[in-house]
Amino acid sequence: MAVLEKLPDPRNSGPSLSIAVALLSLAFLAAIGFQTAQLMRDHSDLVNVYAGQENAVEQTLRLRNLVDGLAGETATLAQQGNRPAKQVLESLRSQNITLRPPATASGTPSAR
Repeated sequence: MAVLEKLPDPRNSGPSLSIAVALLSLAFLAAIGFQTAQLMRDHSDLVNVYAGQENAVEQTLRLRNLVDGLAGETATLAQQGNRPAKQVLESLRSQNITLRPPATASGTPSAR
């Protein structure tokens, strides 16, 4: 019986393992909750930044279309023999910028 007397009583062995597991689970859930809240905040910020850029992108596309139209008209005038338009094209060619007249739809003449 000397061996049995040295073994600790399982009922009085100190803090149970369930408390440690519960605390660990609570800490894990708190960390997951914090990460979720942070990701939701970041997503909201990105959506706001994207929405703020939409107007600038639309304005840029409108400006690009206007410049492309002007460049196309200048190239068309140069093809028709307009001297100032030819000078503009030559000046742009010296800067490695090439302007081409706009393509007409299915061989129909341009409305202008």
